Amino acid sequence: MNSGILLGFLVYLALLAYIGWWANRYTKTEDQYFVGGRKVHVLAATLSDKASDFSGWLMLGYPGAAFSRGLGAFWAGIGCLFGTLADYVLIGPRLRIYAGKFRAITVPDYLEARLKDDTKLIRILSALIIVIFMTAYVAAQFTAGGKTFAEGFGISDNTGILITVIILTAYVITGGFFAVVWTDVVQAMFMLLTLIIVPFLALSKIGGFDKATAIIASADPAKLHPFGGATGIAAIVFAIGYASWIVGYLGQPHIVTRYMSVEDPRKLRRPGIFISGTWTILVLWGAFFAGFLGFAMYHAGMLQVSDPEKIIPAMAVELMPSWLAGFVIAGIISAVMSTADSQLLVASSAIARDFYHKVLGRELGKKQMVNISRLVVAAVALVGLWFAISGPKVIYQMVATAWGGLAVGFGPILVLSLWWKKTTKEGAIVGMAYGLISEVIFEAKIYGWAFNPDAPGFFGTIGGWFNGIPVFFINFFVTLIVIAIVSMFTKPPEDVVKLHEEIFRKVPVETGRKSITETRAKSQVENVVDFVLTKGTA
Repeated sequence: MNSGILLGFLVYLALLAYIGWWANRYTKTEDQYFVGGRKVHVLAATLSDKASDFSGWLMLGYPGAAFSRGLGAFWAGIGCLFGTLADYVLIGPRLRIYAGKFRAITVPDYLEARLKDDTKLIRILSALIIVIFMTAYVAAQFTAGGKTFAEGFGISDNTGILITVIILTAYVITGGFFAVVWTDVVQAMFMLLTLIIVPFLALSKIGGFDKATAIIASADPAKLHPFGGATGIAAIVFAIGYASWIVGYLGQPHIVTRYMSVEDPRKLRRPGIFISGTWTILVLWGAFFAGFLGFAMYHAGMLQVSDPEKIIPAMAVELMPSWLAGFVIAGIISAVMSTADSQLLVASSAIARDFYHKVLGRELGKKQMVNISRLVVAAVALVGLWFAISGPKVIYQMVATAWGGLAVGFGPILVLSLWWKKTTKEGAIVGMAYGLISEVIFEAKIYGWAFNPDAPGFFGTIGGWFNGIPVFFINFFVTLIVIAIVSMFTKPPEDVVKLHEEIFRKVPVETGRKSITETRAKSQVENVVDFVLTKGTA
């Protein structure tokens, strides 16, 4: 084991330990444990949102796809960018306003209050969706951590998975939401630096971009084609298959929970979009080119790598001084942990709060509820550990499967309930039940994560029509239609419709001495500067 790499990583680990200790002082109640007491600064919430979004998929899965598929994998980055923007436009501000109105701590809290569901079925379905797919998602993060430790420290994947589980579970149990948010901020910066530095070092090693493309062209010309060599309808299907991540953003509880924690919902617009969009563009650019240039290095004999998804840690060890490579390994682990910690917290809230407390009606003190939540975190981590060790260990597909289940389960009902006043609890129950059952059957039993013609009979015919497109992309719109149809045949309570109209009615702009044009002409940068210079209340 390289001592320099180990030293760099241990410094990073010490920083996380300090943050967990500091955050524990501010974690005394259930509200603080799950949403930080709704006092999280928008800068921290925004960076935490993106760090918890871009997981080991960004640092391992996506570069691995760029290594394997070439330029065509760039469509996945486009899907992620526009998915991020869609979240801030369609979900963030309205969800924060409603969550504050209802004092909602979790997504099921919001859905139950917004749709006035007294049957508890929405909460039960929500808990099932979260536990099933979030545990699978956590397993994917553990797998990513295992691969990174294996490449960086010369240990087995399973040993690396075990180390990841121990480190991550410890600080989530210790600090709750504050620990998750502030470690996410640190991790977001590690991820950004890693994905900026590695591609430039690779370019320097290869001798320039022209030489890199020449090497790739000689090895596999299809990797320089934006559609992987496909033409016509096949090219469109290819692009949709990679860009389909866009719809998934609308239904990820570990991401949208960040919006519920923000101090001021107004800041989720200009500052939130600017900060999040800029960070997203930079990291996606870096992740793609790391994998793309890593393929050139591999075929030029400059790099040895056994697994395409290990390309970034392999490049770090090859291109950097050992102590700096240790920080890069830490940056990769940070991506894994920044998502898995959020997912563990959401899964914990689904079991401890939404099921044990709300459905079963067990009344406990706030401190007792936090302690139960911590036990649930440990239990979910153990199940995730088992899946990670026994699963396929292909991060891109593991994440796509879990991402899809959450996207279909929550995305359609969140969008409709936030924007359509006539969405009903019956529509939500039928739609969420369909989403849960169909995703489990289609992905676990029939197709896998993407449609294909190999399924038997009628399902094979459908698979042929959508061959290569992820199951969740088509299923998202089917679920949306199911909820809309059922809602049109049922009727929401009048007070629910009236509340929605009152909250989101249009109000005249108060401009003071400035004209509307002058008010709206303020640049994104100026808004962010104002935000940084104030306490988030402007």
